[in-house]
Amino acid sequence: MSAGDTSCATTGSIDFGVDLAGPGWKFTTGDDPAWADPSFTDTTWRDWTVPDNWGTQADLSSYDGFAWYRKTFTLPARPAGVTDSAVVAALGKIDDADQTFLNGQEIGHTGGFPPVFDSTWEVPREYYPADGLLRWGATNTLAVRVYDGTGGGGFYQGPVGLFSKARLRALAGTTGTAASRTQLAHVCSILNRQHRAVATGDLRGYAATLAPGFFHQGDTAERRLASLRSTGRTTLTDTQAEVFVDSQGRLVVDTIRTWGNLVPTRELLYLDPRRDLELGDHARFFRDDYASAAMGRRAQFNVYLPPSYTRTTNRKYPVVYLLNGFNGSNIEWEARNIDAVLDKVVEDNGLEESIVVFPDGGSGWYVDTSAGNYRTMIVDEIVPLVDRSYRTIADRDHRGISGVSMGGQGAFTLGLKNPAVFSSIASHMGALSLSPLVGTAAEQAANAGLRPLTLVAGMTAAELNQHRYYFDGGDSDDYRFGVAAQQMSTALAAKGVRHDYQLGPGRHDDAYWIPKLDRSFGLHSEQFRAHPVQQPHEPKPVKTPYIWP
Repeated sequence: MSAGDTSCATTGSIDFGVDLAGPGWKFTTGDDPAWADPSFTDTTWRDWTVPDNWGTQADLSSYDGFAWYRKTFTLPARPAGVTDSAVVAALGKIDDADQTFLNGQEIGHTGGFPPVFDSTWEVPREYYPADGLLRWGATNTLAVRVYDGTGGGGFYQGPVGLFSKARLRALAGTTGTAASRTQLAHVCSILNRQHRAVATGDLRGYAATLAPGFFHQGDTAERRLASLRSTGRTTLTDTQAEVFVDSQGRLVVDTIRTWGNLVPTRELLYLDPRRDLELGDHARFFRDDYASAAMGRRAQFNVYLPPSYTRTTNRKYPVVYLLNGFNGSNIEWEARNIDAVLDKVVEDNGLEESIVVFPDGGSGWYVDTSAGNYRTMIVDEIVPLVDRSYRTIADRDHRGISGVSMGGQGAFTLGLKNPAVFSSIASHMGALSLSPLVGTAAEQAANAGLRPLTLVAGMTAAELNQHRYYFDGGDSDDYRFGVAAQQMSTALAAKGVRHDYQLGPGRHDDAYWIPKLDRSFGLHSEQFRAHPVQQPHEPKPVKTPYIWP
């Protein structure tokens, strides 16, 4: 490679987009693969506008099932400098699963259709049409097959359209200036060194491209190298790489990065403009994953790190595990901007800074069944992995568990059944009156005793007092979980077990429970502070010209 080689990337300065949100769509319920064909005549379908929520339509308010959306539109003549590979089909967020076709060819799918239903309502859709599929200056047809399993359905959040990554960055508020040819060559030099080093198993060579203090999506240099050692020789590729310069002069690479046979992911890489080093993004809220033996697949979880985490190197932190509700996952917390919510809750209330981990609980009720070994995944795999990978205070006195709805039920069952792992338990509008509703009939019968009210009834005061408790419920909860919270308070009080309980006006929704995070995290904070630890010596921070969030 010559010093001026810029073949691996572009400046990413081309701003292009065709916004497909709004009217002009066609919609119908039902399912027929012929509806993906551009030649299909959809004139008898309903006129439609997206984003939408078909549950707001009177005749569809209780409809759960398949539906199709189609839009026929004309692309302009190809703008100068725009290649097919630089165009992203962004479809916002869809409730619950989709399969998307452009001009009759599938360009992507997210979630699962019956009989293996998988709700992915919280996952942003970004698909990459193959070269030659776009018809510039001509008619194109986008067809989207959707399945909704419960509640409302359809597109509920944009953007929806065909966009360059530069336009998507602008829509997300990420801005910068175009990279020069010299800067592109600098980026390509670093990326190509990384690709060669990984392909040849040269871990020392790869490590030499990572800056002191490197931290990217949860990976330190040490963790990244340990992962490479465990997998052996593999491949690393970057495609559709676009480079811009941010306000602090860092070179930012918007790339589709693929490690070995893992799923390609769109990432922003931060590179030092003066040295051949990757800085990392120093993110405090991100997705992590690992090969789960319990689930027989790669399992995801999200991680929130407190503000001081990326500014320290030795300090250790307590951990709270926050469990999702039914039809949810770890990614739903991104839609709630939970990192900003937690920053504010901790700062406004003077609470203990904590790492928060969000496992992907799916609809598994946090037990081991034929639907998935969720209990084993969390207790036996994720908890030890988090303690190995992050600077945690790795004992039960500094480990709490919270949950929402199904997750509130799971917080009680996992907490009470694993007292050596968790010390504080919090439930927001939890299903405390229900046993796990998952698995075969025989499995549900075997797990019937994991109903939180039943568990508490069978435990002694001494056993129950191993934990601290917070729980709440709305007086108009759609599933009467407010009543279940009252019953739990009565059961604990009868045994002389202290607890923080709140019943207030509200339904079974975010508007009820999110304002009560100060109470649940306040409980965890009290528990952590009741068991002070001696923190290790913190060295002077490495000087850096860059400011990280």
